[in-house]
Amino acid sequence: MSQASPIVVTPSTREGGVVFVPGEKFFVRRVPLAPGGDPAAQVALALEGFSPFPAAQLYYGFRTDVARTEALVFAAYRKNFTPNEIALWAGAAAVLPSFAVWLAAGSASPAGVAVREGDGGLEVIAWDGRSELPAAVLVRTEDAGGRDTLIAEARSKAGLGSEAPVKVFRPTVEITREKQELILRPGSAGMEARFDEASLGQADIRDKEVLRERRQTLRRDLILWRGFAAILWGLAACAVLELGLLGTRAWLAGKNTELNALMPVVKRIEQAQSMAKRLEEIYTQRLLPFEMLAELNAKRPQSILYTSVTTKGLQLDIRGQATNPADTTSFEADVRRLAGIERVEVLEKNTRDGVTVVHYEITFKPDWQKATGGGT
Repeated sequence: MSQASPIVVTPSTREGGVVFVPGEKFFVRRVPLAPGGDPAAQVALALEGFSPFPAAQLYYGFRTDVARTEALVFAAYRKNFTPNEIALWAGAAAVLPSFAVWLAAGSASPAGVAVREGDGGLEVIAWDGRSELPAAVLVRTEDAGGRDTLIAEARSKAGLGSEAPVKVFRPTVEITREKQELILRPGSAGMEARFDEASLGQADIRDKEVLRERRQTLRRDLILWRGFAAILWGLAACAVLELGLLGTRAWLAGKNTELNALMPVVKRIEQAQSMAKRLEEIYTQRLLPFEMLAELNAKRPQSILYTSVTTKGLQLDIRGQATNPADTTSFEADVRRLAGIERVEVLEKNTRDGVTVVHYEITFKPDWQKATGGGT
């Protein structure tokens, strides 16, 4: 087993929950994908074709381009990792090869070569200018080959000429998170590799079934945590509400005391207002029984005689009798047509022995005198 390259983060070191493993342990291929198909299934099928080992004996991952027409597949023989190394992966957010920092997707990178060099290690990545994904990924320890040799090999695999530019980068990796994305940036480089939850799961080299169970566990824990947080927020809201109710009760008690102290004043004001209103009613709606009778007498036939007349504010209660029943009907109709009359109710009308006994309740309008043109 070759020596781990110093330019990578060893499995015992974690930055932001991400574990980087030595890139020289992986063999890398760029494979085409059928549009609309399942990338994971196609990658597994491709591995069976070019891998020297069965898929069950590999730790592997992949990164697709945005259109899912290509995938960069990277795989390592499981026996290249010790049990102690594998045990350290359990709690990591992701386990990626060191060259994952170059797996950007979104637009095709210009044709050229990137070199990341550290104490004793070398990483060379080449792009052909046509694909978003690298055409060649070479990671070696210093004793496995010189820098110029490795660059020439990368150019050859990517189909580049000797004039293709070469850029050298520091070995450091900046790891940040924005919303639901993990972002890897090589030191001093103007590029970045973004991984959302789906693409990070595809690039993670750990056993896929283990990753699926881990994601389910994380989702369950997240749901439980959100439920617990919601309960805590609910309890806090209830406590705040209870304090608010206590404060409101105290405020209302104080206001109630103030109102009780003002009740005598309020009662005196109400009495004064009631008296003023009554005086206004007496002034504007004073009883005018004779004027009311005069208004009705203008329409009363000679055959109708009043036997009693009672005043009830704007109402006249009239009892009488008529020798001609037809006159009572015409009298009622004429009174209803008067402008100052609001309502005419016939409470009784009986004819016996040629005499009709009547009982009327006639209500005048409050401004009946203005309606009839009378004075005050």
